[in-house]
Amino acid sequence: MKRLASAVFLAAALACMASVPAAHAQQLLFDYVGFDYEHPDLDPSTFGAVGDGYRGLGFVPQLFSPLVSDQTNNEYTYYFDGLVAVNRQLIGSYAVIDYSGPGTLTIYEDSRASGTPADYGTHPPSGVAPATFTDGAAILVGSLTGFRYILNLSSGSGSFEAAFAVTGGTQYANIPANQQNGWTFAGTTQNTLSVPAGYDHQVDGQTFLNAPVPARSDTWGGIKRRYR
Repeated sequence: MKRLASAVFLAAALACMASVPAAHAQQLLFDYVGFDYEHPDLDPSTFGAVGDGYRGLGFVPQLFSPLVSDQTNNEYTYYFDGLVAVNRQLIGSYAVIDYSGPGTLTIYEDSRASGTPADYGTHPPSGVAPATFTDGAAILVGSLTGFRYILNLSSGSGSFEAAFAVTGGTQYANIPANQQNGWTFAGTTQNTLSVPAGYDHQVDGQTFLNAPVPARSDTWGGIKRRYR
């Protein structure tokens, strides 16, 4: 129960992520915006039903060092799949959904002049999505593990978080060996009128690496006083 209570607290915290600048203690890898959908969708009446696949795609407006990008001449998109809902629990007005993995997230680079513009279309997977989001060069590939989605049943909005590890891509060598693991892939979702038919939510998120928290020495009495 303690883990589930923490999950609800996490939902409230992540709900502010889209509008609050990243903390200085975090190193950003990339920002992304897009939409999510379920495929296969075994139970269309219930988001996150056990056995449903979870996927997402969209645009990457910012990539941060040590990644290199040229937003003027190239379009950057993302797509993730490989996640299947294995557990769905109701806690008050929230649904906590856990997914098996690892899922795979890939960022693509496609020429704006000679490539194909990404098109969400409707009711993915279709002739345009995810195909027009995945037809460029795969510059970054990573795995998603421990994926958890927290859905507010009252508003239809939610948040998710997973561990992200860099595993490949043309810019794989840009990532120092000691920074290929330990990233957090997180985002918030909204059920808005702008969601294309066949998608579930609008998504806005970041992938970041938390800086280590400095340790300091203290007496046992001092520690007890701080946590009373």
